[in-house]
Amino acid sequence: MKRQEKMKQEGQNNGGARLTRLSRFLYIVGVQSVRVLKKLGRWLKKKLRPLWMFIGLWLNRLTGRWIAGLKAESRALGEGLKIARARLQKARSFGLLQMMEEFFSVVSKSMVRHRKVFWAIINVAAPAAAVIALFFTVQYWSGLEFGLLLSYGDEQVGVIQDESTFDAATDMVNARMVHAAPQDAEAAVSLTPVFSLVAADKSAYTSAAAVCDAIIEQSDGIIAEGTGLSVDGKIVGVVKSSADLNHILNEILEEAKQGDSKAEAQFAQHIETTTGLFPTSAFISSNELSAMLQGTGLSPRAYKVQENDSIDNIAESFALSQTELRTINPSLTEEELQPGNILMVNIPKKMLEVEVTKLETYEEEIPYSTVTENDDSQYTDYTAVRVQGVNGVKEQTDRVTYIDGEEVNREKVSEVVVSEPTDKVVVTGTKKRPTGYEPGIGSGLLIWPTPSLRIITTYYEYRWGSFHTGLDISGGAAAGKPIVAADGGVVTTAGYHSSYGNYIIINHGNGMTTLYAHSSRLLVSVGDKVAKGQTIALVGSTGNSTGAHLHFEVRVNGALQNPLQYVG
Repeated sequence: MKRQEKMKQEGQNNGGARLTRLSRFLYIVGVQSVRVLKKLGRWLKKKLRPLWMFIGLWLNRLTGRWIAGLKAESRALGEGLKIARARLQKARSFGLLQMMEEFFSVVSKSMVRHRKVFWAIINVAAPAAAVIALFFTVQYWSGLEFGLLLSYGDEQVGVIQDESTFDAATDMVNARMVHAAPQDAEAAVSLTPVFSLVAADKSAYTSAAAVCDAIIEQSDGIIAEGTGLSVDGKIVGVVKSSADLNHILNEILEEAKQGDSKAEAQFAQHIETTTGLFPTSAFISSNELSAMLQGTGLSPRAYKVQENDSIDNIAESFALSQTELRTINPSLTEEELQPGNILMVNIPKKMLEVEVTKLETYEEEIPYSTVTENDDSQYTDYTAVRVQGVNGVKEQTDRVTYIDGEEVNREKVSEVVVSEPTDKVVVTGTKKRPTGYEPGIGSGLLIWPTPSLRIITTYYEYRWGSFHTGLDISGGAAAGKPIVAADGGVVTTAGYHSSYGNYIIINHGNGMTTLYAHSSRLLVSVGDKVAKGQTIALVGSTGNSTGAHLHFEVRVNGALQNPLQYVG
């Protein structure tokens, strides 16, 4: 052990020595490096000094000549300006013409004498002016907006943003001509447009509607100004008065509200009114348009065949004849009418469907909860309601959306509790019910008192003018067969009675007692704790008896009971 400690100590000493030598080596290297770098810097400074001096002298001479020349030229220019001013003032006294001649003479001589200065200024100013001119030119042209000048037929329609405006206008023409005579519809867009690129202000672009009117004006048909109604992009009718059309639409919406001023109504389809030129053949009266919009048409819908469906009942469900149903579904047969197959049916649908959103307030029950309380004094099969549950009431407001009277969406907005629910309280026992096989403790469940005898010779009933208070149980060779306790309990009576003979009474608790009579021999005594199934006596014929049997009685709280309702 000492040798190991000595070796460990020597290893530590050697490690410390090596670390010391390494640190000294690094220190020497660092000091030496600093000395070398300083020496190199002094040498470079000494060797490069002539070069730096030469560069400095050259720059001084170059800039000195330039500055000296600039100073001399500035002095000469200043002196020339003084002479020119004196000459111009002198020439002014001889009149404007003489002064102008003198001015141009002075300028021309100055440009010749100081041509280097003027050329230097021109060499700098000309490129700068060109750059500035280019900048403003680009700014000007990039700020311009262009459009297409549209000519249609012999008329210049206006400036449009691009060709898509003309395409939209032709679509509008076709839509407006949907009710026109075929020749009018064809003639309306028969000409070829001409486009020319021009500078334009986008605020002055001609709209597609204005182009549409211009195209219709160029057609050969009879046209008039009116207001058309489009449903989902398709014009369904044109009337002369836009006020009449708006009145019809508002009437439909108000009728859908059914007098609810707070309801919101709008059309389920995309509705658009367009005022412009239409062929006269497309016009209808306001009454005709109103009847059309509120009328009902047929709309196709898919229907999934259900179990026990037939062609007849499907047709009847959708107010169709079998012929109409077969027309919609040409391949339909009874054999192909299988559950899950898809059929097409026609259902009534208004041209204009109205979507109505309104608030609905109603009362709704709040279900009560059931709370369970445990009672360790009661058995597990015990249950009793201590407090009856009562549902609460809440007032709920929903935002409901209908389309033509059919609910399509419901969203809860708020609810206010009018009365809180009362919880139902149920008491349940937690005490484990005894099985009866524990001595002295009854379970309440009785077993057959004579395991080897099953014949009932007399029931719990009237007999010979009096009521028989129990069961008489017997069988072959009954004498001496064992009698067992029907349940656990305590023996309260064990003795002889003039009528019962040798008999036993057992108290099982909870008000239940059993009686065993006419025994030949008693095997228990008063105060004994017996278990269910324990032999307590032997079958005999003592007392008022005509043969070996067991007379068995059951009492609950002192009242006689039919034993067959208790024994298993």
